[in-house]
Amino acid sequence: MKKRILWIFLLLMYGITPSFAQIEVKGVVLDDKHQPLIGATVVIKGTNQGTVTDADGRYSISAPNADAVLVISFVGYL
Repeated sequence: MKKRILWIFLLLMYGITPSFAQIEVKGVVLDDKHQPLIGATVVIKGTNQGTVTDADGRYSISAPNADAVLVISFVGYL
């Protein structure tokens, strides 16, 4: 009985562990003249999870997986 409970517990933990995996993505947003864009918005596509670039154009965001797409926007830029 104990062995069976142990196996069930291990299988449940195996299924839960990948869902907590997060990937930290860091970068710098620059304009066409290679100047940092201060206050550009960086959002993970399809979510409301986002951040804003700092005074050096740098950002850091936790993505749910390696296939996540970042959408970067800044007023006045396409």
